[in-house]
Amino acid sequence: MWVKLLLSFLFIVIGFFLWLSYLNPLNVEFRFFGKTYDTDLPILMISSFVFGAMLVFVGTLARDAKRAIESYQKSREKRREESLKEELNKGMEVFLQGNLPKAKTHFIEVLKRDPTQIDLYLRLSEIALQEGNDQDALHWLGRAELLEMKNIDILIRQAEVHQRMKRFDEAIRALKRALVLEEGDLRALKSLRQIYLDSRRWEEAIRIQKSVLKFTNGKQAEEEETLFYLGLKYERARELLGRGGEQNLENALKEAKEIIRERKTFQPGFVLLGDIYLQKGRWTAAGNVWGKGFTRFKSIIFILRLEELYLAREDPSTLLRIYQRALKHDPENWVLAFFYAKLCLRLEMLDEALEEINEISLRVKDCPALHRLLAEIYLHKKDFSRAAQEFEKTFELSGTSYLSFVCTTCERESKKWIAYCPQCRQWSTYTIKEAEKAISLTSPLFPERAHPPL
Repeated sequence: MWVKLLLSFLFIVIGFFLWLSYLNPLNVEFRFFGKTYDTDLPILMISSFVFGAMLVFVGTLARDAKRAIESYQKSREKRREESLKEELNKGMEVFLQGNLPKAKTHFIEVLKRDPTQIDLYLRLSEIALQEGNDQDALHWLGRAELLEMKNIDILIRQAEVHQRMKRFDEAIRALKRALVLEEGDLRALKSLRQIYLDSRRWEEAIRIQKSVLKFTNGKQAEEEETLFYLGLKYERARELLGRGGEQNLENALKEAKEIIRERKTFQPGFVLLGDIYLQKGRWTAAGNVWGKGFTRFKSIIFILRLEELYLAREDPSTLLRIYQRALKHDPENWVLAFFYAKLCLRLEMLDEALEEINEISLRVKDCPALHRLLAEIYLHKKDFSRAAQEFEKTFELSGTSYLSFVCTTCERESKKWIAYCPQCRQWSTYTIKEAEKAISLTSPLFPERAHPPL
């Protein structure tokens, strides 16, 4: 319609100029690119008008064509995006359903059309890890890294996979590259620290932990990281203790004293200091440290250390007095009474052991460890019938036949006391499963001795 009107208007204008040319004949010289042409003025005017109209027409046509092409491209891109989105949604749906192979197929199809989606490379690496294909996980992470060389998340994930594969050197290199990009990234620092801890490289672990402390904010977080720092120093001192030799023992002793000076509430430090004194042959100093530790922390580990000490020195009478004095000040502490009964059994004081167990039985019901100890007492007394009954109760009841040490944070159990929980990665959290009650002391539990300077 508009084209017809435009053409009609154009013909009318041309006809009008032709009519004027007929009525007003006038010749003019027209110069174009150095040449001169003779023509009528109306003809020149008409030609100029037509040429201008053609330019406008061509410009309008070009503009409309451009708009049509852009509209087509947008429509095509929209259809492509909708198709990719549909494919991605299908992949996510089956992924959440646990159908990993099918999800992987959908994700790879999306990447064929759009290889710039980094999130999908990370998702494919997760699928590979769940399938147990660590090498494939590294492949997808490597593809992602090619797109973003400075992406710290990718480097940390690569380090995690290398750790799974026990390729610790590669993991360390990846984490160090991440720290070059972001010096204070706590994820990279803590991962690197854990590698050094697991490989018992205490010097490097302590160095990294100092950086962790430097970039940690918040009072609670700082407290936790300070405990971790003391724990690493504890492990370094334990290693020196295990090596033996006078110089190593002196260095371990110095380290243990520093730990206690820095944090008098760090229980493993007192345990360690006593161990070092004992290995140096200063058993009196070791006994004093463990005695002070029990008074301070009310933890059975110090009594058990004292038990090993005095039995090794064939001095059970002092040990019995320590137990009896502790029980006098805290008669309700059945955990302490349990270990006292075990000691009595060990010393063949069967009647005392049986009496103590019977007292505990009035307060604690259905404890497998209690029935196990009672069965052993009856075995020593040659009362096999009762021993069999108690053993049977031990097997019938759920739980262990010993008093477990348990982490107060994650509840991981251990037969022995340990300073560090490998599950929740915290220090000084292990105690007997049944919480020990605090002992309010009105007089010292242990014989007075000269305490070693700390």
